[in-house]
Amino acid sequence: MPDIEAGTSYFDVQDCEHAKADLTRFADAGLDAVLHTFSERDRAFYRETTADIVAASHDRSLSVYVNPWGVGGVFGGEAFSRFVARNPDSRQVLNTGERVPAACFNDPAFREFVRGWTRDAAGLGADVLFWDEPHWHNVHWYGDDHPDDVWCCRCGRCRELYRRRYDEPMPATETERVSTFREESMLGFLDEMMALTREEGAENAVCLMPTGSADHGPRDWEKLAKNDHIDVLATDPYWAAFTEDADPGEYVARFGEELVRVAADHDLRSQLWIQGFGLRGDSAPDDVRTATRTALEFADSVFMWGYDGCRTISEIACEEPMAVWEAYLDELP
Repeated sequence: MPDIEAGTSYFDVQDCEHAKADLTRFADAGLDAVLHTFSERDRAFYRETTADIVAASHDRSLSVYVNPWGVGGVFGGEAFSRFVARNPDSRQVLNTGERVPAACFNDPAFREFVRGWTRDAAGLGADVLFWDEPHWHNVHWYGDDHPDDVWCCRCGRCRELYRRRYDEPMPATETERVSTFREESMLGFLDEMMALTREEGAENAVCLMPTGSADHGPRDWEKLAKNDHIDVLATDPYWAAFTEDADPGEYVARFGEELVRVAADHDLRSQLWIQGFGLRGDSAPDDVRTATRTALEFADSVFMWGYDGCRTISEIACEEPMAVWEAYLDELP
């Protein structure tokens, strides 16, 4: 088996001495990469602390990814957005006219805010900035009572840009043109931020959810893969989160095969993420073993979200978090 990067996400630890102990055991377990979350809270209050943790990671020969954990409410993660609270006019708008708690990718103030985040994140010493699950707000994730056909974003800025693009008003119904506009808006946002990342001396990884929906980026991954600034194309086929009764091996293989094909066609590295959260039942460790073995057959890089089976986040912790974590480590080369 060729050399494969193996890593984990690491989050919500601001005590550098505690982090050093965790990072040491990650390295001792055979990991050679770690993803550190960098939320709006971290940026505001723990920037130097995070830089120290990044340096400690490098001291242990770990490659460092940094991600915008919950930034603007448009990236993955269990973190709230102060930007959204302070900038209500930058929020996305449903086709029903209701504002939602997530920033619009087309909003100039949000773009300026994320440019600042990008400079600060790269300045931590990151090797790679990891653009994690960029998505338009989905009200159904939060149990809100809305019709199935609601979508974002139809704010004034989006309507203006849509009119310029198609010389017609943006409809309230999601047509194919609307879906394409939403995809292109997100791709334009990512292009801007990834270009800045390269200027700041770091690489770019983008993780797309395996959903095939314009809510979550381009439906055709080729549209992202051909970008001049991307280095790593990733996806996270979380079999117990995105589907019901999916076979972990088959689910990971389905998206792993597509990922590797697209990445190879564009000379990118490929990365697959293993589910290490929210797993219940006696089969969870075996499912993780199966998923990890499968991912290793395809990708250049394999990570778990997250360390220790997410035991520190009670809402999403695995039922037996350390058994899940050890199952993942056991399968790594």
